[in-house]
Amino acid sequence: MAARPSLKGLLAVSGSPAMPFTLNVLSSSNTANFFTRISTAADGAQGNGDSYYSSFNSDGRYVVFTSEASNLVANDTNGKQDIFRKDLLTGQIVRVSTATDSTQADSGSYAPQITTDGRYVFFESFAGNLTVGDSLDNNDIFRKDLLTGELVCVSTAQGGAAGNASSESAHITPDGRYIVFSSDSSNLVAGDTNNREDIFCKDLLTGAVTLVSANLQGQQGSNPSHDSHISANGRYVIFSSASNNLVENDTNGSSDIFRKDLVTNEIVRVSTTVSGAQTAGSGYESSISADGRYVVFTSWSDALVAGDTNGSVDVFRKDLATGEVLRVSTSVNGTQGVEDSVGGVVSADGRYVVFTSLSYNLVAGDTNGNADVFRKDLLTGELLRLTDQPDGTQGNQNSGFAEISLDGRFIAFASGASNLVSGDSNGKTDIFVLDANLLPYRQAIAEKRFIDLKLGVGAASSVSVAWGDGAVDTVSPAGGSASFRHSYASTGSKAAMVTVKEGAQTWVVPHTITLSTGQAARNTALMDTLSGSAGIDTLTGDAFGNVLIGNGSNDMLLGGLGDDKLWGGAGKDVLTGGNGKDIFVFDARPNKRTNLDKVTDYDVRNDSIYLDNAVFTKLGKNGTLDAPSRVDRKFFAFDKAKDRNDYIVFNKKNGKVYYDQDGSGGKAMVEIATLKKNLKMTASEFFVI
Repeated sequence: MAARPSLKGLLAVSGSPAMPFTLNVLSSSNTANFFTRISTAADGAQGNGDSYYSSFNSDGRYVVFTSEASNLVANDTNGKQDIFRKDLLTGQIVRVSTATDSTQADSGSYAPQITTDGRYVFFESFAGNLTVGDSLDNNDIFRKDLLTGELVCVSTAQGGAAGNASSESAHITPDGRYIVFSSDSSNLVAGDTNNREDIFCKDLLTGAVTLVSANLQGQQGSNPSHDSHISANGRYVIFSSASNNLVENDTNGSSDIFRKDLVTNEIVRVSTTVSGAQTAGSGYESSISADGRYVVFTSWSDALVAGDTNGSVDVFRKDLATGEVLRVSTSVNGTQGVEDSVGGVVSADGRYVVFTSLSYNLVAGDTNGNADVFRKDLLTGELLRLTDQPDGTQGNQNSGFAEISLDGRFIAFASGASNLVSGDSNGKTDIFVLDANLLPYRQAIAEKRFIDLKLGVGAASSVSVAWGDGAVDTVSPAGGSASFRHSYASTGSKAAMVTVKEGAQTWVVPHTITLSTGQAARNTALMDTLSGSAGIDTLTGDAFGNVLIGNGSNDMLLGGLGDDKLWGGAGKDVLTGGNGKDIFVFDARPNKRTNLDKVTDYDVRNDSIYLDNAVFTKLGKNGTLDAPSRVDRKFFAFDKAKDRNDYIVFNKKNGKVYYDQDGSGGKAMVEIATLKKNLKMTASEFFVI
């Protein structure tokens, strides 16, 4: 349940002019948007057609997908499946698969890819009206510039000649410079005479096109090659091929996975055992890590790893540095799946693999009878089913076509399930995104022990939350806000402390977190603390109780409306309590030249002065900050010390408060502070701490 912002506080800090110190609760919740449905219009309207085949930019902000819906953007009247880009930060959605002049495609478009910055989107289409001169009835690959609107065909030869047959299966490097694809075209490179579907890599900076599906000597594959992917660094390309001449001793008569090094031209067969032995089962649906070391693929083979006896299709990961082969589609304890697993996609670092499986024995409680999406952590062995709610509610329809962002944080998939998000009533397959950072909190979310907190913090450089259970989280804000997530061991109300830092100043503000409602709010019954730097500061309190600490140098402290404590510290400070019952604290050795404060608005009816007995030693050892002790009335005198224990003196004529260490005036009194003249001060104004 989302909470209203509970505070819009502005406290002034730093030098002159004062700068605003901001802290307000932008949102808080005891749940989280575990799934976000992205195949919706900007206003949240559900798509009226199926959506599938998604892809992320590197940080997960932008998602591109294919959809048959006609109501995601205005004026979608072509009756064809189109490509869309959704901005998960703003909710904006744009149709990508249009010509430079916005002409709608006259045929379907699919298989989108997006660059890191979200600017360029690549897709495939049979449309013949997207670019000038596209008169052949072929499938082509296009690149759309969403900044300028320009659309170009990229499945062309280096000089720009259109391919003379269809091209498909496009994948790009994150920066969009290199694109790999398969094509039946024979005119993309010179000497293409095998009359087979081949794999090509195009450098969109230079226009150069390289034939990939060839052996080390440059001989083309003897059979079709397809399903190509390229590593993020642009060096390695993987693909599937039944060719038997790409590597030596390929005699299994099956389709295999290969990796081509575009720097050295070395080609290796991936879909082999740890010892390099070939197997009889085909390999397909591959994915590659950013550096090209890890390759994930699907295979029928039962000989890639020991103990593969399930007779089902499985997902595997090959480490090309060590040769190690891991079967991914098993439970956390190694139990084999009883049904097929497909569509493995690996994270950039090779640690995580997401895949789709019909197996019901990979995790406990899988009783929905549907295909689900899973994530395997190959470092820990953990396997999670992603297509269920934190409380265990299972998706009520099939899910699949999973993709993972480069950093592994976001996972997108298509699903016909209507119970993953509220209000899903369109009866269509939709695209959903899951924030994997929420996965560790699933149980806490279900048990209402979780808080998702977003704070508005202005120009703060650092924000920390001490949750009250011993845990402290610190983040660097972005865009004026800071986000936190935390799970507690138990339910109930929790006392948390938020610390906002801006340069050398800090503001520490108590908050109450109510887990039952998911609300977080400033606890105005407790005082917050605003601390200055070693330099000159202007610190201003707000309508609540503030502790203002000037620290070094000559500061100006303004308490504001609440009951405040003003702590000038060293330096010649100007202290103004404002309204309320204010306390002025003196804990530094007074000095007329370097440490003499001025209190501008002392009110004898409401205000008090605290004196630290570590400095003002003659006032006795009793008293602490939490339990101050009232100064003995015999220690107080007007104008000057008259006997041996008149340690505190107030001069009505000049408004000065003095400390007389010998109590008799035998030695010079030391000024503590200057107040207003003619105040009716008594000993009851002073306390020892």
